[in-house]
Amino acid sequence: MDGFIPKRLPVYKIPVNLRTEVEHQIQELLNLGIISHSKSPMARPVVCVLKGKDGKGGVRLAVDNRYVYKYTVPDCYPIPDISDLIQVIGNASLISTFDATKGYYQTRPP
Repeated sequence: MDGFIPKRLPVYKIPVNLRTEVEHQIQELLNLGIISHSKSPMARPVVCVLKGKDGKGGVRLAVDNRYVYKYTVPDCYPIPDISDLIQVIGNASLISTFDATKGYYQTRPP
């Protein structure tokens, strides 16, 4: 939207006990080609979220996109209503589900 200016936002402090895991995950994402090095004028801080009870499930990396979202036109496509979906699949003879590890990484970027 109008008024957007790319910014290099300041980094958030990563606790010392999480740094090795964060660096490992970033290297893995680089190796897989999910992320790449950039010289963009825009940079957003990484947020570490502990997974599982008491953080024993590891660390999930996220990005703070609040600045970008202030200047983003929202998608007007509505989320499907669950009761409508149930009616559509209600007469199906076979229904399957699956769970992909780190499912967000299973889709290609635009």
